[in-house]
Amino acid sequence: MQTMDDAGVFRISDEIALVQTVDFFFPIVDDPRSFGRIAAANSLSDIWAMGAKAITAMNHLAYPAGKVPLEAIEELLIGAAEKLHESGVVLLGGHTMEQEDFSFGMSVTGITNPRTALTNDNAKPGDLIVLTKPIGTGVYCDAMLSDGLTAEQFNIFVYWMERLNKYASEVIQRFDVSCLTDVTGFGLLGHSLPVARNAGVRIVINSKEVPLLPGLPGLLDKFNPKGVCKCSEYVDPWLRIGKDVDRKYYTLFAEAQTSGGLLATVRPDQAEVLVRTLREHGDTEAAVIGHVDELDDPDVLLEIR
Repeated sequence: MQTMDDAGVFRISDEIALVQTVDFFFPIVDDPRSFGRIAAANSLSDIWAMGAKAITAMNHLAYPAGKVPLEAIEELLIGAAEKLHESGVVLLGGHTMEQEDFSFGMSVTGITNPRTALTNDNAKPGDLIVLTKPIGTGVYCDAMLSDGLTAEQFNIFVYWMERLNKYASEVIQRFDVSCLTDVTGFGLLGHSLPVARNAGVRIVINSKEVPLLPGLPGLLDKFNPKGVCKCSEYVDPWLRIGKDVDRKYYTLFAEAQTSGGLLATVRPDQAEVLVRTLREHGDTEAAVIGHVDELDDPDVLLEIR
């Protein structure tokens, strides 16, 4: 818990540890089957962010009785099951409750070797930082609710949220990666901060290198991301922003992400090959977005250039 890792790890033996997590949230798209896929991908991600193998899941569903068609519930569960099937994960059951607000997600169990689990506390100065998916889902969600997305933008939005981090995690584990996490509810900056704090280093992000969903940061002129305040209050005391950096990038880096990508620190001589391999395996927007510095000022754990 002290390191704020993505999932809990419980050692069973010298060779096997359980990895456990839970996540659920409100619908982010109108199509029930798509939301089921997104919620499953988001819930499963924390297992892969530990370099572990997801094996079982349980559904967590809450909805206002009589206000949601049963056909929509069925579609949601089918969508979630599709992603479990793609992942090779077994659904063991779940729990349903009645409440005013709708939410859905999963508790997921995985397994790993406790000696090789990838955590968020071992980044090394000189490492390069790789991100596997574009960011901007908060702005896109607000734009979608205001009919501000084109059909092409909406399809890209859904595609990246539905894409499993399973594939990126499997690629990343072939390389000398010192640290791994995913970029979800606390945004790029919020998930970078524990990496820096735990390892006693500075995470330096090159603003122009971070992959963004199409139309960003321009869409910020009309639409606002959700969840920025939560992250900004958390990271601002530790953040330095270059004088030439457009503040729009800060807003994007602070927004909460839904089913975002993996964030890895890797040896500099392997970063280019890692990015190329990730792209060849479907994570076509993967990019080196910064580097890890020595910590010469303990009050500056994060920097945007």
